[in-house]
Amino acid sequence: MSEIVYRNAWRLGDPAIERDAELFWRANKALPSGTDAGARLSELCAVAYRGEELVGVATASIRAIDFLRTKLAMFRCLVAPSVRNSQVASRLGVYSRDLLESWSKANLDEGVMGLGAVIQSRALVEHSPYAVYPDTRLAFVGYTQEGYQMRVYWFAHATISKYWPGDDGAVLKPASP
Repeated sequence: MSEIVYRNAWRLGDPAIERDAELFWRANKALPSGTDAGARLSELCAVAYRGEELVGVATASIRAIDFLRTKLAMFRCLVAPSVRNSQVASRLGVYSRDLLESWSKANLDEGVMGLGAVIQSRALVEHSPYAVYPDTRLAFVGYTQEGYQMRVYWFAHATISKYWPGDDGAVLKPASP
């Protein structure tokens, strides 16, 4: 079996990677009816190849996460059934995490403070009950309205809101002497 190679796709617009990703999604029925393939392709983050075969695709969409008062790169990952028990998903997650952290630090004006993920793999939830996943360092932060786990990896340069309840959106003020 060929070695798996991970490649950057973040905001590159690489036509070969985009072609392979769209074919991969269609072959795996991962584009629900009505999904704009072009929009999804613009979110490509990283890919995994085994030889010439694409075996994993990661996307990230920048979103404001209200309950955390921050913007995160929301991570999605799909791997081929043939490699699902080969750690490709977690390695693609680590590769994407590091790639996005470097990008975020170089683009502070974007305000992206971490990598977020909604865990929709029942097998992962059942077999990895850790508050912080050892490989990806994604930490549990709560549940979505649908009941899925939400996890976040905070970038080293991340800062959080200075909001304080009752201050009408004002930041925390120093105490009076």
